[in-house]
Amino acid sequence: MPDVLGQVMLDIANSGAPAVRLVFLATSVEDRDLATLAQAGAYGVILSEEEPETLVQTLRQVADGQKMLPVPACDEAISGTQSAILEKYLAMLTERERQIVRLVSEGLSNKEIGRRLKVADGTIKVHLHHIFRKLEINNRTILATLAVSHSGSGGIPSS
Repeated sequence: MPDVLGQVMLDIANSGAPAVRLVFLATSVEDRDLATLAQAGAYGVILSEEEPETLVQTLRQVADGQKMLPVPACDEAISGTQSAILEKYLAMLTERERQIVRLVSEGLSNKEIGRRLKVADGTIKVHLHHIFRKLEINNRTILATLAVSHSGSGGIPSS
């Protein structure tokens, strides 16, 4: 990803122009670039090898105001200690919040989760806000990554 071009586009988007949410399509992205993009206000980075469905889903989530930046590679592997801490945090979630975490990890939008659980998508947003606060995270990409990485150790606990 060219540093100069990306930064110029972010500067333009953040210059007070009408609400613009930039999503970058890249063949690869370094951890340091993710940090720079996040600080500069980018809403997302999509790797070019992603499936079209993932691309569309990410763009929908960005349109809903979600930041969809990939988790840096150094954060992807969860150690045994981190897994134990994650288990503790997940145990603090209600059963409904755990259901929502599972559905987010499947890549469903708020609207799709709402339909599946027969509640309004606004209710899903409220639940996600509570989940983010309890888990001390700030976006659904991190939530999905945590859920998927935790699924290797038996999945999200039921209650």
